[in-house]
Amino acid sequence: MTRRVVITGAGAVSPFGPSLEIFWEGVLSGKIVLEAGWAGLHTDLQDFPVGVVAAEEAAAHWGLDPRAMRRLDPVSILALCAAKEAIENAGLEGSCEGTETGVVLGIGYGATTTHIATHSTLAASGASRLSPFTIPASMPNAASCNLSLEFGLKGPSWTVSTACASGLDAIGQGMWLVRNGVVDRALVGGAEAIVDDMGLGGMAAAKALAKSGDGDPAVLCPFDRDRSGTAVGEGAAVFVIEAEEVAEAREAPVRGQVCGYGASADAHHITAPDPSGGGAEVSMRKALVDCSRQPGDIGAVYAHGTGTPLNDKMEGEAVLRVFGEKLPLVTSTKGQYGHAMGASGPLNVALALRGLESALVPATHPCPDPDPECGIVPVRDEAATLEHRMAMVNAFGFGGHNASLIVSKE
Repeated sequence: MTRRVVITGAGAVSPFGPSLEIFWEGVLSGKIVLEAGWAGLHTDLQDFPVGVVAAEEAAAHWGLDPRAMRRLDPVSILALCAAKEAIENAGLEGSCEGTETGVVLGIGYGATTTHIATHSTLAASGASRLSPFTIPASMPNAASCNLSLEFGLKGPSWTVSTACASGLDAIGQGMWLVRNGVVDRALVGGAEAIVDDMGLGGMAAAKALAKSGDGDPAVLCPFDRDRSGTAVGEGAAVFVIEAEEVAEAREAPVRGQVCGYGASADAHHITAPDPSGGGAEVSMRKALVDCSRQPGDIGAVYAHGTGTPLNDKMEGEAVLRVFGEKLPLVTSTKGQYGHAMGASGPLNVALALRGLESALVPATHPCPDPDPECGIVPVRDEAATLEHRMAMVNAFGFGGHNASLIVSKE
């Protein structure tokens, strides 16, 4: 059994706000919502701009029980908010329970907020003062199982963790479940909430972050000649995907199709990407093969584009090899709201979906001086008109994980 897989619902929570439309409009505006000197961080981390989501406010916006939310890590709260929007968007409130709906969620770094709180309690008061919800809140599968619990979903409930490729891998693997008839429907996507001392401190120690010495948050500059590193963000994006015939049977509006998925591993270095871009090239080519498409069918590439010297150069060169001289429009929007790690791919899928609906590709901000060594010039200054009905999204992670996904509006 091989079935077409369509998207009938989408939700996103980002530093711009608690919904997909707020995210889309914010990105189109060109506004940068990264914050320098965020008070929630240790003083020696406050020179690193971050993209913060107010999890409690997002939960209130979507009507989630505040008492239940206090038992959860922010990563689960963000996933629940995005899933609530996606389910409402798909017209499935109260009607997607049962064994035919699965969950596949990507979490790159896990419940770091809970880990920090646990360590603080242990140090100050001992183990007897730990919450009984410590393990349920911090286990790697917490976000996925909370989606299953909240919405009564009894199909397979999986967590994928491949660093920054996690969410895109989750969508691809969820597509496989639906395509091959294992389930009729799935909630897929990713979430991340690591704007804290552990998450940011670890990234700073890995020399991956751009620093703001004067409080200017415009430090993440994808594909720019003077790029110096990334900025940590957080958020979530979740989609309802269904077999086409299942969506048609309930007369659901179809927002797009998940067409192709490709993945690879660099087997090169624990943090640095393969400078040749070979693994990135493989994942893009595999995604094209998976949906029997040619490079010329792709109108836009939503790049991983982290603003690090190594990533942007290798990704630009890989895109150039895959697509040749007739390049699609290329963009990276992370400079506006930060790199949401395992959620970054799904957030880009959300933008790609809205872009296909609006025939637009958002611009890359800030990128004042494109680096010729990257081999590509991204969309700049303002959104570009999209003439094709198909887009590719890339996500590459620590450990050498590479993922590419193709979505269409046909």
